[in-house]
Amino acid sequence: MEASTQEEILRYLLDEVGGDWFLTGGGLVRMSFDASRGTEDLDLVKISHSEQSDDSAKQMLYRWLIDRGFGPEWINSAVEPFVREVSDWQKETVLARTGEKGRLFRPTITLFVYLKLRRGTEIDIGDIQKAAQKCAEPFDEKLLLSWGNPKVAERYQKQAPQLGLKSEPLSS
Repeated sequence: MEASTQEEILRYLLDEVGGDWFLTGGGLVRMSFDASRGTEDLDLVKISHSEQSDDSAKQMLYRWLIDRGFGPEWINSAVEPFVREVSDWQKETVLARTGEKGRLFRPTITLFVYLKLRRGTEIDIGDIQKAAQKCAEPFDEKLLLSWGNPKVAERYQKQAPQLGLKSEPLSS
């Protein structure tokens, strides 16, 4: 996906569809941490909409994509179960952008690390390193580990020295 296409989709989402949305993955990395990062789709989660159901808001976006020849697969909602498995995940969001009718949120660095370590590929590790350099908020190691995913905890413990996160180590 070209950067201009990503921008066009986000502009339509925030100016026409409206509501509150959560962006993560490669689209977020490109938008906030590394403009040269490529992505095939936008990892989006619908948070809320005051006037439309989740389904109708998504259908409006999908119809618009299809009308422009992009296709609904350019929006990836497969990240949603992983986001929602984190208790109180909405407390771990940062307002990234606003439009005429909507707002776009991104994960805090802590939630971003969690989501990236769910898969833990080399690209994910690189994305964490880029985000660690640019995120203003501190990383909360204790919170990440409290979310109770053993695979994420194991990957974090193994990768922590290379991630470049600003965090105090756990006390023994």
